[in-house]
Amino acid sequence: MKVAGWLWLAAVSLPVQALEWSSNQVEVLRGNEFHEPFNPQRVGKTTLTYLHADGHAYGRNLLFVDYLQSNAADSNAREIYGEGYTSLSLSKLSGEQVGGGAIRDLNLTFGVNYGEKNYPAYRVTPRVFLPGVTVDFSAPGFNFLTLDMLAYVDRGLFAGRDNGCHATGWQVTPAWELPFKAGEARLTFEGFVDVIGQHGACARQILSQPRLRWDVGHHWGAPDHLYLGLEYQYWQNKFGLAGEYDRVAQTFLMWKF
Repeated sequence: MKVAGWLWLAAVSLPVQALEWSSNQVEVLRGNEFHEPFNPQRVGKTTLTYLHADGHAYGRNLLFVDYLQSNAADSNAREIYGEGYTSLSLSKLSGEQVGGGAIRDLNLTFGVNYGEKNYPAYRVTPRVFLPGVTVDFSAPGFNFLTLDMLAYVDRGLFAGRDNGCHATGWQVTPAWELPFKAGEARLTFEGFVDVIGQHGACARQILSQPRLRWDVGHHWGAPDHLYLGLEYQYWQNKFGLAGEYDRVAQTFLMWKF
């Protein structure tokens, strides 16, 4: 994650005073039905995630880092995985509204994915660069509704070597956040769907993580801080390996600050 962090920080370095808003959250997730390549057993994993997002005079930034701990079914493997994105608003850069109707804005986006997973005999190191465009939609009721259309420049490694997928493909990602109420409960339905095109030896992938979170703190006068939730991960052709998949329900606890 170190390289991804350096690249992201270099891309988004701004004086603190320039930030218009920022948000941070830490969460713990647990799921027991993960599939790993070449492993017939179902794997349990605990994931600790830190996420930061902010907005500034020219656009916005997003960074998250996952630390994953597998159980004995996956050799107690440890993983670190992170993604960083910076998006520059064409409306803010030009000083004029770009888009209209259902399109609220257009953005130039650059992202980096980077990770490490250690096994006793080898290492898996995803490395991806993602330049492209993000569309912001005007959608009543949504906190945000976006669509990323990105090039997918894969430079991942397997045991320190080309993983067979060093090629440039594409990725399309809708993402959303929709708050709503159920009686006194404040809930949010959120998530994303990554559709990654076939490239090199990697098959087309679909990775989706819709989730429902419940604002627990709201019930004792401290809203928008403590959340409980459920997340479902669906990953078709996991890691680009045809026939590999995840269908995993996870529970999570989130603290937002």
